[in-house]
Amino acid sequence: MKRYLNFIVLMLPLFLLAACFEEYTLQEAPPTEDQADFSFQPTEESDNILRFTAANDFFIMNWDLGNGSSGTGSTVTGTYPSAGTYTVSLTVFNAGGSVTMRKQIVIERTDPLLLDKPLYNLLTGGAEAAEGKTWKVDADRLGHFGLGPNPSQAGDFPEWYQAQPNEKAGSGMYTDRYTFFLADFNFDMETNGLVYLNSAQGSNFPGAFDPGVGDLSAPYEAPDGLKWSIAEPEDNYPELTISQGGFLGYFAGGRTYQIVSIEENEILLRFVDQANTGFAWYIRLIPENYVPEEETPEPEPDPIAPGTLSLQSLIGEGSKAWKLKPAAGAFGVGPAPGSDEFYPNGQDISGDRACLFNDRFVFSEDGTYTYDPVDDIFGEAYMGVEEGCQPASNLEGTAGEAWGAGTHAFSFTDATDSENAQITVTGTGAFIALPKAFNGGEYQAGPPEADRAVTYEVIGYTNEDGVEELTITIDVSGSGTVFWSFVLIPDTE
Repeated sequence: MKRYLNFIVLMLPLFLLAACFEEYTLQEAPPTEDQADFSFQPTEESDNILRFTAANDFFIMNWDLGNGSSGTGSTVTGTYPSAGTYTVSLTVFNAGGSVTMRKQIVIERTDPLLLDKPLYNLLTGGAEAAEGKTWKVDADRLGHFGLGPNPSQAGDFPEWYQAQPNEKAGSGMYTDRYTFFLADFNFDMETNGLVYLNSAQGSNFPGAFDPGVGDLSAPYEAPDGLKWSIAEPEDNYPELTISQGGFLGYFAGGRTYQIVSIEENEILLRFVDQANTGFAWYIRLIPENYVPEEETPEPEPDPIAPGTLSLQSLIGEGSKAWKLKPAAGAFGVGPAPGSDEFYPNGQDISGDRACLFNDRFVFSEDGTYTYDPVDDIFGEAYMGVEEGCQPASNLEGTAGEAWGAGTHAFSFTDATDSENAQITVTGTGAFIALPKAFNGGEYQAGPPEADRAVTYEVIGYTNEDGVEELTITIDVSGSGTVFWSFVLIPDTE
């Protein structure tokens, strides 16, 4: 009987699929080209900025604006700084299929004002740079290439992996050059014969081989006539797109890059892995002839003097609650203890994440440690909830339930002349300030490891006229390259 039930269960999705196929495919005709018609007109801002409007609404509507940009929906806007003829297409989908309408638009005159934009000038060198501006991967810098989650969790930086200086030598990544021209949005990709790519893209590159530094390299010459374009969506990073056949640094299946930051001598780009959209890659570029100033590494914090932070200071008169200091630098991640260079880079996030800064971390003389979220938490995807402030009760029944309110154990190790004091919390879901961080790693999903001990190093403690401040850090890289640091103050409320 059990075998028949299993057969029924296995066949049920097929019946449902067949039913859906019949309902949504067989009973609806594909759209016609006339139904995909669209109109366009100049905006008040400029004759070179056009607003495109579809004649009909469809469930999926994809635009190719002919200038390297794309869009979705019934209305989109395209910017055309340079005179010329552009082919714009709208592809619409219904349950029966799809159809594409194409139209040519003619831009009569170049609009210099649209070209004179800070973002364009930083990328290309501006109108005066007739030879364009050539960029290369910043190979000598830690983290010039790396990987993080998509969507981002701690911030837009390579949270999971950061390449060491020149780690990918021999792959082709460091010999490639990328030149952006303001004139006609031209782009030149000089591969010097070899490119670096994600292993999932090997089948698209004949002759791909293992370069001995991970992933694949392949012989490749980029085509002529490549273009670049930038879209600037609201409430998000600018998006740099390279036309078909070109890419930057490392090919992971896509040609659109979010510009996380751009300066005269540095660009940080973020792009999604098309073979695994849960991954986001990062590339840092610098101008070809730019020689960065030699970075002075942040010094390791001097060990605090023995006895500066005592167990008595931590637990007070039997029990003492601490919370995050609501100030810039009190919660962050960076390449050294106490640094928040990776995130949030000097910003005060206590207003945006008030639910994080009211959490209470209570140490008691009987060796117990209690986490009190004060009814709300800042949730993230790895905890099994949506990102943002929300009731602590949302954790109930999720894989991250153990990260909610709870009582655990703690121990305290005094500082010595050569080592800082340490605070260790032990228990399933035990943490201080950030659930995801543990020694040598970060959780990507719940549940937390049973009875895990997490040790934090004390890198600062002050007590001036009864005003206390405690700074702790934890190395999540296991190699001394990524640290989460937190500044705590007593909760006197």
